[in-house]
Amino acid sequence: MPKRLFVMWAPPRSLSTAFVRIVAARADFTILHEPLCDLAACGHYLDKRAGAPAHQVDSAQALFDYVELLRRDGQVFIKDTCEYAYDDVLAGTAYLRDATHVFMLRDPEKVINSHYHINPDLRCAEVGYEHLARVYKLVRAESHNAPLFVDADQLAADPDGTMARFCASAGLAHMPDSLRWEGGHLDVWERTRRWHLDAANSTGIALIERRYATRVDNHELLRDFYRANLPFYEYLKQQAEGRHP
Repeated sequence: MPKRLFVMWAPPRSLSTAFVRIVAARADFTILHEPLCDLAACGHYLDKRAGAPAHQVDSAQALFDYVELLRRDGQVFIKDTCEYAYDDVLAGTAYLRDATHVFMLRDPEKVINSHYHINPDLRCAEVGYEHLARVYKLVRAESHNAPLFVDADQLAADPDGTMARFCASAGLAHMPDSLRWEGGHLDVWERTRRWHLDAANSTGIALIERRYATRVDNHELLRDFYRANLPFYEYLKQQAEGRHP
């Protein structure tokens, strides 16, 4: 009997990596870091977790097959960021139907400010909320499991309470000790190492307020990105709050 599969979908720069550090600290999941994102960006995904043989896949179907193998031995948690569209490879798959899908939401203004700071070539679609909404609609239509949501600001402000609520809704034991971990980079981050400096330097969740020089409130193009992504964010917030227009 395959063990449980969780897939987290998130805009880049939404604290999703911090969430995965909590999951990793539980030590009861095999974790894959952004496999579909790597396939879209590089044409392959290399799983190189410490203590496990390296394994490369070169297609979405090969990834889905690999995940099924991993599920024979234990629970699997996967995180992907939505700067790319994935609905074309997800529709009709067991990966979509069988998983419990988790959607990470963060105010798009904060997402855009942080993303642009890392990537000044940011394009509107790469903010990710339209892609995230498209995945959500597929999950609503095809998944056997109700989608779950995590609010990034709530996670930062109240890690223990947020994780306790998440675990209750996910049918998992809450492990408060998982809110602390050893700092340092993880091998699985190698392709996007510079994106995870905060997570690498952290030993727990903490509120970090940064004031970026270029922001939604002072840059016309970023303001346009915000306006374009806001309706998709608001739609997903409505879904998270149980309002389904």
